[in-house]
Formats: sequence, C-alpha cells, structure tokens
Amino acid sequence: MRIAFLHFYTFRLPRGIETLIIGLANALAEKGEDVSIITARPTIQPLTAPDRRIKIYAYPTFHYYEHLTIVPFYLSHFLFHKYDLVVAFFADFGEGISVRLANRVRKLPLVLYLCYPYSSAPHRYDSFRRYGWQSKARVILADAAWVAEEAQTFFQLPVSVVPVGTDPVRFSPNAELRAEMRRKLDFTEKDLVLLNVSSLEHRKGVWRVIEAMGRLVHQFPDLKYFILGQGASEQELRKLVADLGLDGRVIFGGTTPHLESYYNMADIFVMLPDAEANSVACHEAMSCALPVVVSNSGGFAESVPPDAGFLVDQDDPAQIDSKLIELISDSQLRLQMGQAGRANVVSHLSWDQIAERFLKVVA
Repeated sequence: MRIAFLHFYTFRLPRGIETLIIGLANALAEKGEDVSIITARPTIQPLTAPDRRIKIYAYPTFHYYEHLTIVPFYLSHFLFHKYDLVVAFFADFGEGISVRLANRVRKLPLVLYLCYPYSSAPHRYDSFRRYGWQSKARVILADAAWVAEEAQTFFQLPVSVVPVGTDPVRFSPNAELRAEMRRKLDFTEKDLVLLNVSSLEHRKGVWRVIEAMGRLVHQFPDLKYFILGQGASEQELRKLVADLGLDGRVIFGGTTPHLESYYNMADIFVMLPDAEANSVACHEAMSCALPVVVSNSGGFAESVPPDAGFLVDQDDPAQIDSKLIELISDSQLRLQMGQAGRANVVSHLSWDQIAERFLKVVA
C-alpha cells in the first residue's frame, strides 16, 4: 500500500503530531508499506529519525505566505504521484487548497487524522467543513476517544480511534543511563526528580508543578523538578521559579534528541495540562517505567491504567500535593507503578501495534 503523510510542520516542530507521523511511518515502513512524508523544507533535526525506506518530499517555502506558496509544490506532487491513502492532519497550511485542486484531476484517497479536540481548536474543524473534508475523507481518525466523540458530534460521521504509540525498545529502563545522566546533571541518588516533557505554553500546566514544588520543597529538601521543552511561556515560568525561591531546584533543560536518558534519570513523570488529546511524552515515560501523575482530563484516562499512576484534578492543588507526596514517600509504590505502566505500553502501545491498528481501520 502506498501511504502519504501530508503535514507542513513534520520537520519544523519537535514534538506532538510530528512524533506521531515519524513513529507511525517508521512502523509502517518496517511492515513493508510504501510510505512517503510530504512536508515543508526542514528547519530542525527531528527527535526521532525517519526510517531510510521512507520517501521524504520536503518542499521550499518563502518567508511570507508560506502556506500559500507551498501549494503549487503540493499540487504538482499529487498530480505526479498516486497514493492509496493520503493522511492529513490540518487543512489550513496549504493542504485544503491543494487537495481541492488535485481532486479536479484525480480524487485523493483522503484520511483525516485528528490529534486535537474540537473544544480547543474549533477553527481547525471549521476549516475541514469549509473544504468539505467530512464528505471527501475515506476515513476519519482520532488519537483519543474523547477527541473522537467531539469530532463525531461535529461531523455527524463515525470516527475511529488510533492512539499515539511509542518505542519500548528505545524507551526502556536503563540503570547505566540513569547513573550517567545523574552524574552529568550533578544529581545524587538522594535527589528525587520530577520530570516534565512538553512545550512551554500556559495550557501545558508546567506552572502548576512549579507551584506544587513551592509547597512541597520544605517537606522534601531533596526534591527537584526537571523541565524539558521550549516555548512562549518560558520567561514567565522562569520568573515564577525565581519568585518562589526555587532556583537550583527547578531546572530548565531545553530540548534534546536523547530523551531516553532523561526519562531514566527521573523518578516521577508529572504533566498537568488543561487538556491533552493523547500524550507522546506520557507513553515514553511509562515505557521507561516511570510512575506518572497526570491530569484527569483529556486522553490520559485512556492510556494510563489505575495501577500505573495517579490521575488528578489539575485545578486541585491539595489533590496534586497528596498524590505527589504518596509517590515521593514510597519507593516501592514508584517501582510497582512504573512496572505496570511499562507492561501496559508493551502490551498495547508499541508503534508496531499502533501500525497494525491503523492498517486495520483504514483497510
């Protein structure tokens, strides 16, 4: 089967849909499918390398009106290349116009893959309706059940769930990596490290964990919080750290392709966003046998079993503190929950299993 992933930002943003595309594409290529990625010219090195069997079509753009100037390249591509499936995630970044024009010559076998809910991005769904994608799409997918439910209400059409996966070989417990990273970061085994991996945007809730650190650090003087990510809220978050007197206890680590080292370095994964469709980072953390404390909103409830961590009301500081204290105080509970999380990933959330599910749904 010839499968194309159409996404402007595949090699321009480090995480999220970009990781889903490369992870799923790699697994499909491993199964012998003919996979292409159609995208804009790269501006960053992806955190996960594409399989060398994947065909990459990265087209030039111009500084102004990038999403319009790429349209001729997309259009000519679809006129010269024929696919069994064209998987698209947005309509606003040149995709909608390109599909509309290409369909005048040859109807594209469109698959719409939703990785964000209607409630947080209604304008994106309005774009799908404007271009008529609800009638053009062969299949509509979502990466979480609650995203699918909202989409079904919007489109009045069935939406199938194909979640985000991860690589349990790359993301696995490794005592040597743990020791190496702790030495590098000047952490001792007495230090108990909370970890978050996400973009630094207000909606991602990093500020909630920083505030929890301010409440807990006097009770647990060896507690640290390591943040991997970049974003528009970084300066605001750094100011919050300084205001709470947490310099040296909250560490901003930027971005890195060596994520497995940082998961192994940590003790607890904490992510408290307003809502999250389905978290790549949470899957990676569980795969590395980290217990998790995550929001009870969004897709976490679908991927975090009760024995793998705690789902908390992200707007309830007392509940956040209580569950963190429970894990901080009990190394055996951390071990048990971490093992349960990894077992869940290995059983249900490897990229190989997600690829099988994808192929079954789109067949």
